[in-house]
Order: sequence, then C-alpha cells, then structure tokens
Amino acid sequence: MSQFNFVRRCHNCGAILQSDNPNEPGYVAPEYLGDLSSRVVFCDHCYEDSRYNFAPSSPNVDNDIVTMLQDAEAADALIVLVVDIFSFENSFIPEVIDIIQGLPLVVVANKRDLMPKHQNDEDLKEYVAHRCRVAKLSCTHDDVVLCSLTSESDVSGIWEIINAKRRAHDVYVIGARYAGKTQLISCLLRSYVNPTGQSVTRVTYPGTQISVLQIPLDVSSYLYDSPGTSLSNSNVSRVNKAGFNRLVPSKEVEAKKVVMEKGDTFFIGGLAYVQMVEGEKTVFDFYASNKVETGKCSKPEAEAIFFKKLNKQALLPVPEGKLSNSDYDAYDIIVTENTRRDIGIAGLGWFNFQGANQTLRVYVLKGVGVYASRPKVAPYVK
Repeated sequence: MSQFNFVRRCHNCGAILQSDNPNEPGYVAPEYLGDLSSRVVFCDHCYEDSRYNFAPSSPNVDNDIVTMLQDAEAADALIVLVVDIFSFENSFIPEVIDIIQGLPLVVVANKRDLMPKHQNDEDLKEYVAHRCRVAKLSCTHDDVVLCSLTSESDVSGIWEIINAKRRAHDVYVIGARYAGKTQLISCLLRSYVNPTGQSVTRVTYPGTQISVLQIPLDVSSYLYDSPGTSLSNSNVSRVNKAGFNRLVPSKEVEAKKVVMEKGDTFFIGGLAYVQMVEGEKTVFDFYASNKVETGKCSKPEAEAIFFKKLNKQALLPVPEGKLSNSDYDAYDIIVTENTRRDIGIAGLGWFNFQGANQTLRVYVLKGVGVYASRPKVAPYVK
C-alpha cells in the first residue's frame, strides 16, 4: 500500500519547507523540521520579512510633532497626555517617550463611561499609571485623571491640576487621534479665564508646518494643543467608516463569556482570531464593542473557515480588500503567571482570564499591536 506523508509549507509564502539549501525557497534550519503538528512555521525569508513573533509595531510620528516636543523638553514643560482608556496600551510611541519621559506629566484618561461601572476608579487609575510606567514614563496614581469628556463636561479640576503642576512653564497637550484631545481643549476653553491681554490664537508652530492652538497662561507661557498622533498600529486605521463605527463602543462594554479548550479558535470580526494552542479549558471574559461580531470554531480547518467568512463579509467589521493568511501577523503568547491576565488587541478589545500555563496564538492584521498585561477590569462578582 502506498504511504502518504503530509508536506509542510511555509505559513506565509506557501513554499515547501526544506533544510538542504539556504538559497532555495522554503529554507528553515533542520531543528525546525521536527514535530510541526502544533506549530506555525515560516521559512527563514518570511520569518525575517514578516517579523513573526517579534514585538508588535509601534505607531509612527510626524517629524513636526517631534520638533514641538523637543521644544517642550527644552522648556521643561508640563505634558498633558490624553488617552482613550478603552484602548490605549499600544498607542505609546518610543520616539515621543524618549523626549518627554523626564517631564512633569498629567494623564487624562478619557471615556471612563465605557468601562464597566463595577470597576473601582482607583484601580483604573493605577492600571493607567502602570501602563505608562511599562512604556517608560514616570507616572503615579496621582498623575492620572479619569473623565468622560463631552461638550458639557466640567474640567475645572483638570485646570487646577495643570496650574499646580506646570510651575509657570508651558503646557503641551498630546494624544493619539480619537482619544478626546479636541473635546478636552473645547472644555478647557469653556472655563478658561484669560489672565493676559493676549488672544487665544491658532498659529503655525515655529520650525514646523503644523497649525496649533496657542492659549496664553500668563505673560510668558502658553498651552499648546498638538495634532493627534498616529494610530497606524490600531485596527481603527484598517477599516472604513462603517467598520470604525462598529469598532468604537458607544456604551459601557460588557464581558462576553468565551470558553476555549486546546484546539479551539475564536473569531473577532474579520480583524483577528485567537487559537488555544496549549492549556486546559479556560473561561475568557472578552471585552469589545457589542457591534463586533464574533464566533468560535473547534474544527482543525478553523483558519480556512475564518477566511471564507471574512471574504463573504460574514463577520463584521472587516478590513477592506480580499485578504489571505499572508496579510496577518501571528504572535504566540505563553502565559506563565497563575494570576488574572489580559491579552489585548489595539483598537479592538481584550481578553481577561485566569492564567494557567496557556499558549494563545493571536492573529492580527500586519502591524497591529498586541499586548499582555495585568487586568484592566476585575471580573464582576454578583
């Protein structure tokens, strides 16, 4: 009887894997051609090109914003960092952090209303401060202000903190797009008292081509509203307007219970999917907009099913264009902690679960950020 052996191919380019000739397609080192039954394998070329299991990408930053922040550093200015508390963990830009990390800081964590009501505010503030410290910013619980900015928000307390911490120096308000920076400035202006004879003006910032709002704070210092920084590593930059409206929550997010065992795959719209590679049965609390469609699959061909659904737009939201597995990065996250943990995807949502030596393989659109962290939200207990 004839014997049939399964031929393994590169997960990205499809070349047949071989370890004989490094100059031929599909080459991998011999030690990677052992037991391939539970591992995704890229050929050497695709491994380097696709950054498989390298650190997720950071967002990029315009040179003009760098110029502004270099001025802030030289002036020992106060930095007011506005973050979208629902999804900010991958929005830190190393080039920006290198400039501002020694400056006094206030973190305005916007969209508190999207977080579960049962979550303690003090714990949320400590979580935000922790994520800032992970990003190498000097930040304490007391540097964080929680808010839900609307056109009617009272931000007099934020003014008090700014004036107390700026030490008669300039203030630079920074943050990623959609974090709520424009809303903050609008609210600040509504309660602003001008102590000078100068006007609030929009100017071209010196040495750049960007237009900024310049608000006089005293005769020699100003508050500058900088443009929003990029979200190039977030799912919100990969969808059209309809997809964006599905991704961004409009009300409090509630946990969706997902039970997964080894071999199970969880689909998150057409933007990501997560496989349980190793581990015992685990209950995950998945937090995302209720308009993001999800599904679970226990079949070995789950990946093919995902792309079939994606290209039929049977899971919303979806990125634009016809996609294949070569358009997705894969990250193996090995959970060694025996505590509650989060695994999150930029602009999409996060999983909260009890760590127990699981290995989760997370597939996201190329360049989209993924993170693992202490829990942002404690499980709700009745």
